[in-house]
Amino acid sequence: MKFLEWKKADKKLSLANMKELASVFFLLIVSGGLCYKIALNFFSEVETIFLVSQPQFFIKEQATILLSFLLLPCLFLTFLSTLQRFLGFDIKLTLINAFKSAVVGLIILLILSIPTNLVIESNLKSKGYTYCRWYTGSSLRAPDVWLKNDQLCLQDGSVIISDIADWFEQKNQQGIEPSVDELKEFIKETRKRRNEHINSF
Repeated sequence: MKFLEWKKADKKLSLANMKELASVFFLLIVSGGLCYKIALNFFSEVETIFLVSQPQFFIKEQATILLSFLLLPCLFLTFLSTLQRFLGFDIKLTLINAFKSAVVGLIILLILSIPTNLVIESNLKSKGYTYCRWYTGSSLRAPDVWLKNDQLCLQDGSVIISDIADWFEQKNQQGIEPSVDELKEFIKETRKRRNEHINSF
C-alpha cells in the first residue's frame, strides 16, 4: 500500500492566483512550526517526567506526552502535503493518510490516555515526588504539580499559583532546594504586594 506518491499535480502552483500562493506558503510555515513546537514539547516532557536529568524540586506535568506523540504524524503529513503542493506535486494521497493518521491517533488516545497517566504518576511517585493539589489550577487544562518535598505544598500558595510556579522554576534552574521558611516568606511578601496593588486602585 502506497503511503506517499510524488506525482505531478494537474494544476501547477505557478498558475494559481496570489491568494492561493499566499495560503500555501502560510500553511507550510505554520504546519512546520507546529511540528517543531510539538516535537520540542514531547521531548521536554519525556525528559522532565521520566529522566529527571537535573535537580527538580517542582514538576509541572502537562499530561500531553501521548497527545504530542500522536499529533506529530498527522501534522507532519499536513506539512509534507503543503510542501508537495508548493513543489507542484499531487497531494491527494498525502492528505488522505493525514486524515487516517488523525482518526487512528484519536482512537489510540482514547484507549491509552488513562494507562499513560497512570504510568506517569507511578513513575513520579517512585522517584519520590508528591502531588500538590494546592498548586494545581482548577482548569482541566492546568498542569498537575508534583513536589520533591511534600512540606513545600502550602495551602497559602494556592492564591498565587503563577508566582509560586515562577519561583520554583528559578530554584530548579539554580539547583538549590528551597526551604519551607523561604517559601513561607515568599508567599507572605507576594500576597502583601498583591494586596497593596489592589488597594491602590
